[in-house]
Amino acid sequence: MGTVEDTSGSAWRAWAKRAAAWSVPALFSALETYTFSRDMAGAPALWRVFAAQMPAWYVWLPLTPWLTRLAAREPLSPPRPRPVLVHLAACLGMGALFAAVYALTTAQFMPGRDATWAARWLRAWWGWLPMMGMAYSTVLAVASATRASQRARDSERQAATLAVQLAESRLLALQTQLQPHFLFNTLNAIVVLVREKETEEAARMLVLLSDLLRQLLQQGATQEVSLRDEVAVLSRYLELQQLRFADRLRVEWAVEPEALEARVPHLVLQPLAENALRHGIGVRSAAGVLRIGARRCGDALELTVRDDGPGLPRDFDLEAATGIGLSNTRARLSQLYGEAGRLGVANAEGQGTVATVLLPWRSIPGAAGVAHG
Repeated sequence: MGTVEDTSGSAWRAWAKRAAAWSVPALFSALETYTFSRDMAGAPALWRVFAAQMPAWYVWLPLTPWLTRLAAREPLSPPRPRPVLVHLAACLGMGALFAAVYALTTAQFMPGRDATWAARWLRAWWGWLPMMGMAYSTVLAVASATRASQRARDSERQAATLAVQLAESRLLALQTQLQPHFLFNTLNAIVVLVREKETEEAARMLVLLSDLLRQLLQQGATQEVSLRDEVAVLSRYLELQQLRFADRLRVEWAVEPEALEARVPHLVLQPLAENALRHGIGVRSAAGVLRIGARRCGDALELTVRDDGPGLPRDFDLEAATGIGLSNTRARLSQLYGEAGRLGVANAEGQGTVATVLLPWRSIPGAAGVAHG
C-alpha cells in the first residue's frame, strides 16, 4: 500500500514540476502579447490575453514524457539521417498541435482579423514555428542532460559498489591469512610440548586452542568487533602462551572500561602480542612482562602492546617490515580506516618495545563480557 502511495505521489510531483516549467514560457508569452497590444486600438483585457495564450503552451505538458522517451530511442548524437528526420517531424507536429489550440483560444477570447479558424491556425503555426523549435530543442537538451547525469550517477554507484566489494575481498583475504598463521604457530608449540613429553600442558593447550577456535568461528568473516570481544579472544590466546612460556611470561592489562565498548578490527591485537612474544620476551632467558593497554583519546582509540624485551634494532623500518603480523595489521587498518587508522612500533621508555594502534572512536552499545584490569 505504501509503495502504491509513494508511486502516486511521485507521479504527481513530476506532473507539478512539468506544469511549473511550462508555465514560465506561457506566462512570458502572455505578458509580451499584452504589453505590445496595450497601445493598439481595442487592446484586449489582461485576462483575455492569458486565456488566449496560455492553454496552447500546456499541450507540451502531457507530451514531454513522450518526447523524453523519443529522445532516448532516437538520439541525435552522433547525427544520423533517421533521428534527424524523426525529430524534425515531431517538432513540426508539436508546432501544428500548438497552433491548433492557439487558434481555438484566440478565436474565443481575442476575436477579430481572420475570419476562419484555418487562417488563424496557419498563421499561428508559421509564426510560432521558431519558438516551437526552441522549445523542442530545450526538451531534447534537458532529456539528454538528465540521461547523462543518470548514467554518471549509475557509474558512480557501480564504481562505489565495486570498490566496497574489492575492499571487503581484500580484508577477508587478510583475515584468512592471519588465522592459519596463528593456528600453525600454536600447533608447533603443542608439538614441542608433546616431544618434550609435557603431556598435561599439551592437553591443556589443546583445550584452550579448541575454545579459541570456537570463538574465532563464531566471529566468522566479521571485520569489526567490540574491544570486549577482542580482549576475550586475546586473553585465551595469552593463556596458551603462558603454558608455552611457563613462568617466563606475565600479562598485565590496562584496559579502560569505556574502551571495551569501542569497535576494533577483529584480531588486531593478537598479531601484535605474538610479535612481542617472539621478538621481545621470547629472546630473553629471564621472565618478561607483556602489557596490553586501551584508552580513549578524544575521538580516537589507542591500543598498545608493550614488552620488556631488548627493543628494536637501530635499522628497524616499519614500512619495510615483511612479517605477516605487522604488514597484515597495517594493511587491514588502511583498508578499514584509511589515514585515520595507524600503526606505530617504537622502543619503549626504559626497556622493550611498544606497538601502538590508533583508530577512530566508534562504540558498540550493549556489548557484553568481562572487563580485564
